Amino acid sequence: MFDGRDRSMSRFFTGFARNRLFSATAARGLDAEFIIGMTLAIAAVVVLWWTPLLFPFRIFTTSAHEIGHALAAFLMGGSASDIQLFWNGGGVTRITYNGTLAGIVVYSAGYLGSVIFGGLLLLRAKKAAARRQTLWFITIALAVVTVFFIRDLQSLLLVAIVAGLSGLAAWKAPNLLVTFIIYVLALLSCLYSLMDLFFVITATGNPFHSGFNDAIGLASLTPIPAFVWALIWGLVGGFMMFMFARIAIRKGPAPKDSGSKFPGTSYDPKSPFDRYDDYLSKR
Repeated sequence: MFDGRDRSMSRFFTGFARNRLFSATAARGLDAEFIIGMTLAIAAVVVLWWTPLLFPFRIFTTSAHEIGHALAAFLMGGSASDIQLFWNGGGVTRITYNGTLAGIVVYSAGYLGSVIFGGLLLLRAKKAAARRQTLWFITIALAVVTVFFIRDLQSLLLVAIVAGLSGLAAWKAPNLLVTFIIYVLALLSCLYSLMDLFFVITATGNPFHSGFNDAIGLASLTPIPAFVWALIWGLVGGFMMFMFARIAIRKGPAPKDSGSKFPGTSYDPKSPFDRYDDYLSKR
C-alpha cells in the first residue's frame, strides 16, 4: 500500500515533530518525556475509568491511605492493630492515640499521606532506573503490611492481588509497561485522594448524611466542623499536588555522559530520526 519513499517520509515527519517537541520544551525548562508520559497516563485513566482494569490501582490507593493512618499513629506514640480493605474500595484502620494533636495528625494522614505518596511517585517516575525499583518496593512494603496488619481473608486477598501484580510487573514487564504503571499509580494516588476528599466535603455538608469518615471523626475531637476539616484537607492536598507536579515537570540536569542536546531528558540526539535528518540535509 505504501512504498519505501512513503515510509521514509512518514518517519521523517514523525522524527521532525518529536525533535521540535523536545527542543520547544527544553527551551522552556520543561521535561518533555514526563509531559508525554503523564499525558498518556491521563488519557488511559479517562478511557479506563469505569472498567475493572483500574480496580488494582484503586485498592493500592486505599492501602496507601490506611497505611498513612497507621504510620501516623505510631509516630504520635499510638498504635495500629489491623487494616481492613473492602471490595468497594473502602478501608478501615483500627488505631489508638493520645491527645487532640495526635488525633489531628492521625486523621489527616490518610488523605494527605496519599497525596504525598503520589507526589513522590511522580518524582520517581522521572527516573528510568528507579521505576522498576519502585514496583519492587511497593511489593515488599505490601508484604510487610500483610504480616503486621492484615487479619481477615478479604483484606488478605485484596492486598495479594495488588502485591502480586506489582511484583509480576517488576519482575517480567518490559520497561515501557513499567513506566506506564508508575505514571498511572502516581496519577491515581493523587486524583483518588482529591476525589475522595470532594465526596467527603459534599457528604459532610449534607445534613442528611449519617455515615462516618475521617473528617467526622476529627470533628468529634475538636470544635471544628467536619466540613471545614474536609475543605482544609482538600485545599492542602490540591496545593501539594500542584507543587509536586510543578517540580516534576521541570527538567533536571543532563547526565554528563548523555551527550543530549536537550538537558534533563534521556533523548538521544543521534537517534535514527536525526541520522535521517542529517542524510536529507546533505542531499
